[in-house]
Amino acid sequence: MSRSLIRRGLALVGWVAALAAVARAHTPDTSYCRVAIDHDEVAFTFTFDLATLARITAIDANRDDRITAAELQAAVPAIEAFLRRGILLELNDREAEFGPLTPPAWPADAGEAIPAAEYSQRLATFTFRNPVLHAPDAVALTFDFFDTLGDRHTVLGTFAWAGRENEVIFTRFEPDYLFDTGYRVPAFEEFRQYLRLGIEHIFLGYDHIAFLLALLFVRRFGALVKVITAFSVAHTLTLALAALGAVALPSRLVESAIAVSIIYVAAENLWRKAGDGGHRWKIAFGFGLVHGFGFAAVLRQLGLPADGLVRSLLGFNLGVELGQLAIAAVCWPVLAWVARRPWAPRVRVGVSCLLLAFGVAWFAERAFALHFMPI
Repeated sequence: MSRSLIRRGLALVGWVAALAAVARAHTPDTSYCRVAIDHDEVAFTFTFDLATLARITAIDANRDDRITAAELQAAVPAIEAFLRRGILLELNDREAEFGPLTPPAWPADAGEAIPAAEYSQRLATFTFRNPVLHAPDAVALTFDFFDTLGDRHTVLGTFAWAGRENEVIFTRFEPDYLFDTGYRVPAFEEFRQYLRLGIEHIFLGYDHIAFLLALLFVRRFGALVKVITAFSVAHTLTLALAALGAVALPSRLVESAIAVSIIYVAAENLWRKAGDGGHRWKIAFGFGLVHGFGFAAVLRQLGLPADGLVRSLLGFNLGVELGQLAIAAVCWPVLAWVARRPWAPRVRVGVSCLLLAFGVAWFAERAFALHFMPI
């Protein structure tokens, strides 16, 4: 008998047992996973009882054998970090990252607190949502958290796609599963989608726009060309390396460093007099390496295609270039006209102070995991 048939048989037995358990109560040492695949999003829903979550992190902070809504919410960052670290995701046969998290809601019938006697029966659901350009060819999960949750822990999983559901059981001895959707996107359409994504990412990436705008305070067109070229070469290099998995940096570090790049260039506009900006291409190259990792983070959530990888990267990068060229084409002539006016220094200082303020706010938000910026 093939391994596939054995796994299907085990899955059927497991789900029969699960249905029987539901009729009685939730079974301890069991969690649940649902992967809902659509054409524009893949949603990953993980459900655990509070007893299991308590093995992940200390939810009952004051140790009074009761968990309140505030305590559960305070534990969400630690649980999220555990899930991102302990569940490995592949989209289109390539390593990917989970998208934004929707934290669990407090049960309506739980009152102000849940007593310890109910920990194994009360469930909390965590949903990661990955926007995608099109339905992925394949989705694979590997659960690598059994050292923490124990050998007996079982994950009952469901992959839902195109009106059908495929059940599977994850255990320490069978921790992974690959679901093939069978969906394939035409090559030209794929290139067009990644090209559009690159353009949209620049126009909606306010931190990238702020950095680029701060760099544009140069008087000579030749210096502008050097700045744009250096930035493009640098972010293309790290985008390719990071997207392919050759180099990986923590997202918080990358996003914080992008904020630092804005702070530095905006501050330099304040202490340096306006000039030809001959050195600015070096700054653009150095910080462009950092921004490339930021661009790659977008692709790692979307999932790069198994086939046509070079085509997709080329389309995305071309879109980024077109977007930043469009911004430079609009902003630099205005800045160059302003530079010839007697009040130009005041404009330079005012704009740079505004960009500096945004950079500081973004750095504080990203470095310390705060949430107060509207963009």
